[in-house]
Amino acid sequence: MIRKVPWIVLAVALLLATRTVAQRPNLRALHARSTQLLERDDAAAMEMFLDSLQELSKKDSGHSNAFLLMQARWHRHNAQQHAAYRVLDSLSQVVPASEYYFTYLVNYQLAKTLDGLEVFDRARTAAIAAEAAATAARLWHEALQMRLLRAEIDLNDAAYEHALSGFHETLDRSQQSSNVEGIGRSLIGIGNVHYHQEQDSLALARYEGAFAHARTHRDAGLILSSALNIGAAMTYVRGEEAAMAFYRSILDTTDASRFPRLKADILSNLASLHSDLDQHNKALVLLDQAMVIFSAQRDTASMAQLDLYRSTALWHLGRKGEAIEVAERCGLRSRSMALRAAAAEKVSEYLSALGRWHPAFEALSNARALKDSLSRQRFTTSIATAQIHYETIQKERRIAEQQQALERSTAESDRRSLQRNMLIGTTAVLGLIALLLFRTIRTRKRLAGKEKELHNEQVDQLLSQQEIKSINAMLEGQEKERDRMAKDLHDRLGSMLGGIKANVAVLEDRVEQMSHDQQYVKVNKLLDQAVGELRQISHDMAAATLSRFGLEKALKDLRDTIHINGRLSVELKTFGLDHRLDRSIELAVYRMVQELVSNALKHAQARELSIAVTRSPGRLSVVVADDGRGFDTDAAADGMGLANVRSRASALGATVQVDSTPGRGTTVSVEGPVVE
Repeated sequence: MIRKVPWIVLAVALLLATRTVAQRPNLRALHARSTQLLERDDAAAMEMFLDSLQELSKKDSGHSNAFLLMQARWHRHNAQQHAAYRVLDSLSQVVPASEYYFTYLVNYQLAKTLDGLEVFDRARTAAIAAEAAATAARLWHEALQMRLLRAEIDLNDAAYEHALSGFHETLDRSQQSSNVEGIGRSLIGIGNVHYHQEQDSLALARYEGAFAHARTHRDAGLILSSALNIGAAMTYVRGEEAAMAFYRSILDTTDASRFPRLKADILSNLASLHSDLDQHNKALVLLDQAMVIFSAQRDTASMAQLDLYRSTALWHLGRKGEAIEVAERCGLRSRSMALRAAAAEKVSEYLSALGRWHPAFEALSNARALKDSLSRQRFTTSIATAQIHYETIQKERRIAEQQQALERSTAESDRRSLQRNMLIGTTAVLGLIALLLFRTIRTRKRLAGKEKELHNEQVDQLLSQQEIKSINAMLEGQEKERDRMAKDLHDRLGSMLGGIKANVAVLEDRVEQMSHDQQYVKVNKLLDQAVGELRQISHDMAAATLSRFGLEKALKDLRDTIHINGRLSVELKTFGLDHRLDRSIELAVYRMVQELVSNALKHAQARELSIAVTRSPGRLSVVVADDGRGFDTDAAADGMGLANVRSRASALGATVQVDSTPGRGTTVSVEGPVVE
């Protein structure tokens, strides 16, 4: 009969098949799905799942390792431990150490497989690697599970002290993190250690603690595990009746609809106890109830095991034909070779008791053939396990040899390094001594030179200060003389020219025909030019506007004077000049701007000119820029105009920066301090 594949498996297969090659496999989802299928023992769905993964791995190498890991899990589920080991061992050698979750999964499965093969040392090593990978991935729950697995490996290896220590460690860690599963498994593990040491009372106490914890947190898996262990220990401590009473109390207080597996397993164990007491009728009733539950869950392995128990009960109740039929059905239903051999042997025994020798002989032959196959399988398993042990020893020997070679190489390298370091150290010490002597001599010479330089600098500084004072005094005298001359020209000669101009105008009104006379027009024009020139000379010499209205108004007048529509556009930007500066500073700034503008007009052939004067707390900035011809600052020497600007800037303690490139204009900036 072909089993129907659940629709969800087809959906998962379709999802996997339609993933793009660039995507990495979702290991968590794949692992969770395979766990679900394995717990249901759904072979058809699992085969479909693996086929989908294999097809995807052909297109995407990223899914190849995921397929191999799921295939190894399937081998383990089918008791093909050696096949699983080969796959997992190869995977453990190629998985990148940086892929922590995948490393955890591979080593976890490898540890479980090696534990089943009783290769305990390598199983511990794999469990430690899995725990380290889980910790690196910050998977704290999985890391705790791996420590539990290591303690269980110690228990299976009869290393009871290590196992007990490990379970106590996981119990402490689980209680600190409130890990329900970890607490329950640790208590059961401690109980198992006591049980193997035949300390049944101590074991029972731990099992009961785990059971109470599981009931409090309603964990079905822990309830089942602890309950079965309690029944086994209680049989030795308090007898079968006490164990059966305990099982009945669980059945009476447990909701079977929520925990069907728990009820079925309790019914099976209770039936086994009744059978031990030759209460086969009660055992059969309980087995039939458990069979209904396992059948609903499609748990064929458990159904086959129950068939074997039911055949025994039926035989003792005199229902011998049914007993033989049920035993034969067990052999057909089970995939376990050991269970099929036991069923065939039981059929042979029952048929022999009925005197049906020929079918009994066939059943016995079948049982022997199955046992032979099982023996060969076990022998092959033993050989393979021995091979694994041998390979492990060889690997450890190679690792030891490599370690020894590495240690020898390291020792030799250390010896050579020590010799080299000693030589280098000696050379360094000698070199250091020579360097110190050289530096001492050089330092003395340098100090002598610096003392001489300092003396010269002090002399130069004094001379410079005197020169600056002389320049300032000269400039101040020049400015005073210019002011005096400007006032005289403006007040005296200007007044006289103005009077002459007024009289000529009066004369023009009287003698109308003179206004058309060329000589009169020429004289009148020359008179206008004389008045204009006088005004310009007065402005240039004394900067009268500067004296009366301040720097900002003087700069605006300068801008208006040189601005020519269509030929030269002049832009003026000022900031912070609302309050007057010291007169000497204003005059120096004005003269520098005037000089820079004059240079631009004479040499630059510019169409646009920009003047910016900015005053900020403690600083004064002057920038004059044009779009003219520019010049090479490296090749050209400062002319008289720039020299005057630098001299005035130096007197203010300011610096001058000239930025110019042929064909790209010139920008001159003056930056200096200003006393508020």
